[in-house]
Amino acid sequence: MKKILKNNWWLLCFISLSCAVSKNSNKELANTKWSYDFGHDGVISYFKFEDKKNYIFFEAETGVSTFGTYIFNKDTIYIDQKYGDCDHEFPENPQHIAGEKKYQMLIRNKNQLGFMELWDNDTQKWKEDYFFTKE
Repeated sequence: MKKILKNNWWLLCFISLSCAVSKNSNKELANTKWSYDFGHDGVISYFKFEDKKNYIFFEAETGVSTFGTYIFNKDTIYIDQKYGDCDHEFPENPQHIAGEKKYQMLIRNKNQLGFMELWDNDTQKWKEDYFFTKE
């Protein structure tokens, strides 16, 4: 019984520490805006991390915003997209609904934010020149 309690105590400590690290990391990202300028006609997409857990992503090419929550740990942001601002307009066409999605993004060089699948670990560069810059 003592062994079980001891193991559970260590598990509780680990979970508490993980949560504390995550919340402190989220503080670093809160109230920041990261944008991508398409280079023409003022077309700018952006991620805005509103507070310690909520974000907005505005896609300039479509004019649609998506909303959700995030967790930031080290250099990785775990995005939990909840809905898009136009989802209610397409009840019969689910292919147009942003809906719920989960994906990951990376921060590189302290001011570059990009989708995880666009980072090349071998070259330590973005595969495409598509990343958001911290404002």
